[in-house]
Amino acid sequence: MDLKKLALGIGTAAALAGCAGGPAALAQTTSRPPAAEPGGNVALAPGQEVQVAGRDLTVRYRQLVSDSRCKPGRQCFVAGEAVVALVLTEPGRGEHTSVQLHTGRQGPDSTTFAGTTVKLAAVDGSGNRILVRFS
Repeated sequence: MDLKKLALGIGTAAALAGCAGGPAALAQTTSRPPAAEPGGNVALAPGQEVQVAGRDLTVRYRQLVSDSRCKPGRQCFVAGEAVVALVLTEPGRGEHTSVQLHTGRQGPDSTTFAGTTVKLAAVDGSGNRILVRFS
């Protein structure tokens, strides 16, 4: 048996086990969405999610579904609306639902899930950012 290879193998295993605190540290570095306080507006880009502070609820902005709003610099007879898709998750119970919220009158601008109301407050001109409010 080659003692140099054995020592190198043991040293490598020890270094990997101690790297960043081992498996326990890796579990601690699992990314959690940022927390948002109820009552304030939170900006989200597609794919981003936020956890509502003090509640078992995360909200992810999935995508802009449609946008018929009048573009800047144009005159429109109808204001139009933007529709966004959100995924609401209650991680503690493993429950989730998908919803579409509207900026106009063609559909709802809010929904309630896990005891929290989620309201679409605004959609930027390109649909790349939305503002949601929790209560």
